[in-house]
Amino acid sequence: MLLPSMALNVNARLAIGPTFLSVLLIAVAFHVYEALSEWSASLFSVGVFAWSLAPYALAVLIAIVTRQPLLGIVPASLALALDVYTLLAVRYVSHSSTAALAFLAVPMWNLAVVAPVGAAGAFFWLKFRHAHRRAP
Repeated sequence: MLLPSMALNVNARLAIGPTFLSVLLIAVAFHVYEALSEWSASLFSVGVFAWSLAPYALAVLIAIVTRQPLLGIVPASLALALDVYTLLAVRYVSHSSTAALAFLAVPMWNLAVVAPVGAAGAFFWLKFRHAHRRAP
Protein backbone atom coordinates (compact mmCIF):
# COMPACT_ATOMS: atom_id res chain seq x y z
CA MET A 1 0.00 0.00 0.00
CA LEU A 2 1.29 3.42 -0.98
CA LEU A 3 1.18 6.25 1.48
CA PRO A 4 -0.19 9.54 0.11
CA SER A 5 3.26 11.12 0.09
CA MET A 6 4.64 8.14 -1.84
CA ALA A 7 1.81 8.34 -4.37
CA LEU A 8 2.51 12.02 -4.98
CA ASN A 9 6.19 11.25 -5.44
CA VAL A 10 5.44 8.50 -7.97
CA ASN A 11 3.10 10.82 -9.90
CA ALA A 12 5.72 13.57 -9.93
CA ARG A 13 8.38 11.17 -11.15
CA LEU A 14 6.19 9.69 -13.86
CA ALA A 15 4.75 13.04 -15.04
CA ILE A 16 1.19 11.79 -14.92
CA GLY A 17 -0.87 14.52 -13.35
CA PRO A 18 -4.59 14.63 -12.64
CA THR A 19 -5.44 16.09 -16.06
CA PHE A 20 -3.55 13.39 -17.92
CA LEU A 21 -5.01 10.71 -15.67
CA SER A 22 -8.50 12.06 -16.34
CA VAL A 23 -7.99 11.92 -20.11
CA LEU A 24 -6.70 8.35 -19.81
CA LEU A 25 -9.63 7.25 -17.63
CA ILE A 26 -12.13 8.82 -20.04
CA ALA A 27 -10.40 7.06 -22.95
CA VAL A 28 -10.45 3.68 -21.21
CA ALA A 29 -14.09 4.14 -20.21
CA PHE A 30 -14.98 5.09 -23.78
CA HIS A 31 -13.23 2.04 -25.21
CA VAL A 32 -14.83 -0.27 -22.64
CA TYR A 33 -18.22 1.14 -23.66
CA GLU A 34 -17.33 0.71 -27.32
CA ALA A 35 -16.20 -2.87 -26.76
CA LEU A 36 -19.28 -3.84 -24.78
CA SER A 37 -21.75 -2.20 -27.15
CA GLU A 38 -20.21 -2.97 -30.53
CA TRP A 39 -18.40 -6.28 -30.32
CA SER A 40 -19.26 -9.82 -29.32
CA ALA A 41 -17.19 -11.58 -26.68
CA SER A 42 -14.26 -13.27 -28.41
CA LEU A 43 -10.49 -13.34 -28.36
CA PHE A 44 -10.44 -11.12 -31.45
CA SER A 45 -12.52 -8.52 -29.60
CA VAL A 46 -10.01 -8.51 -26.75
CA GLY A 47 -7.24 -7.96 -29.29
CA VAL A 48 -9.12 -5.09 -30.93
CA PHE A 49 -9.72 -3.58 -27.49
CA ALA A 50 -6.01 -3.78 -26.66
CA TRP A 51 -5.14 -2.40 -30.11
CA SER A 52 -7.48 0.55 -29.56
CA LEU A 53 -5.67 1.41 -26.30
CA ALA A 54 -2.19 1.32 -27.88
CA PRO A 55 -2.13 5.05 -28.78
CA TYR A 56 -2.81 5.91 -25.14
CA ALA A 57 0.03 3.67 -24.04
CA LEU A 58 2.26 5.58 -26.46
CA ALA A 59 1.07 8.87 -24.96
CA VAL A 60 1.91 7.60 -21.46
CA LEU A 61 5.34 6.47 -22.67
CA ILE A 62 6.00 9.89 -24.24
CA ALA A 63 4.98 11.67 -21.02
CA ILE A 64 7.12 9.40 -18.85
CA VAL A 65 10.20 9.62 -21.06
CA THR A 66 10.03 13.41 -21.46
CA ARG A 67 8.64 14.09 -17.95
CA GLN A 68 6.28 16.60 -19.54
CA PRO A 69 2.60 15.74 -18.96
CA LEU A 70 1.46 18.03 -21.77
CA LEU A 71 3.39 15.93 -24.27
CA GLY A 72 1.11 13.03 -23.30
CA ILE A 73 -2.13 14.96 -22.77
CA VAL A 74 -2.25 16.42 -26.27
CA PRO A 75 -1.76 13.14 -28.19
CA ALA A 76 -4.15 11.28 -25.89
CA SER A 77 -6.81 13.98 -26.29
CA LEU A 78 -6.45 14.06 -30.06
CA ALA A 79 -6.58 10.26 -30.25
CA LEU A 80 -9.71 10.26 -28.08
CA ALA A 81 -11.35 12.86 -30.32
CA LEU A 82 -10.61 10.77 -33.41
CA ASP A 83 -11.88 7.61 -31.67
CA VAL A 84 -15.16 9.31 -30.72
CA TYR A 85 -15.55 10.64 -34.25
CA THR A 86 -14.93 7.14 -35.64
CA LEU A 87 -17.54 5.56 -33.39
CA LEU A 88 -20.12 8.16 -34.36
CA ALA A 89 -19.27 7.86 -38.06
CA VAL A 90 -19.38 4.07 -38.07
CA ARG A 91 -22.47 3.69 -35.90
CA TYR A 92 -24.71 6.53 -37.09
CA VAL A 93 -23.49 7.86 -40.44
CA SER A 94 -22.07 5.02 -42.49
CA HIS A 95 -24.23 2.35 -44.02
CA SER A 96 -21.34 0.46 -45.57
CA SER A 97 -20.70 -3.13 -44.61
CA THR A 98 -16.97 -2.43 -44.31
CA ALA A 99 -17.30 0.65 -42.09
CA ALA A 100 -16.39 -1.34 -38.99
CA LEU A 101 -12.88 -1.81 -40.40
CA ALA A 102 -12.29 1.74 -39.17
CA PHE A 103 -12.00 0.26 -35.66
CA LEU A 104 -8.85 -1.49 -36.88
CA ALA A 105 -7.45 1.37 -38.98
CA VAL A 106 -7.95 4.32 -36.64
CA PRO A 107 -5.60 3.06 -33.89
CA MET A 108 -2.90 2.76 -36.56
CA TRP A 109 -3.53 6.37 -37.62
CA ASN A 110 -3.45 7.39 -33.98
CA LEU A 111 -0.11 5.63 -33.48
CA ALA A 112 1.55 6.70 -36.72
CA VAL A 113 0.22 10.23 -37.19
CA VAL A 114 -1.90 11.66 -34.38
CA ALA A 115 0.32 10.85 -31.40
CA PRO A 116 3.63 11.98 -32.95
CA VAL A 117 2.13 15.15 -34.46
CA GLY A 118 0.32 15.95 -31.19
CA ALA A 119 3.46 15.42 -29.14
CA ALA A 120 5.54 17.49 -31.57
CA GLY A 121 2.99 20.30 -31.54
CA ALA A 122 2.89 20.30 -27.74
CA PHE A 123 6.70 20.23 -27.62
CA PHE A 124 7.04 23.23 -29.91
CA TRP A 125 4.33 25.09 -28.03
CA LEU A 126 6.17 24.48 -24.75
CA LYS A 127 9.49 25.47 -26.30
CA PHE A 128 8.36 28.67 -27.99
CA ARG A 129 5.60 29.93 -25.70
CA HIS A 130 8.00 32.31 -23.95
CA ALA A 131 10.49 32.76 -26.78
CA HIS A 132 9.78 36.48 -26.98
CA ARG A 133 11.00 36.92 -23.38
CA ARG A 134 14.38 35.37 -24.17
CA ALA A 135 15.00 37.41 -27.29
CA PRO A 136 17.49 40.29 -26.90
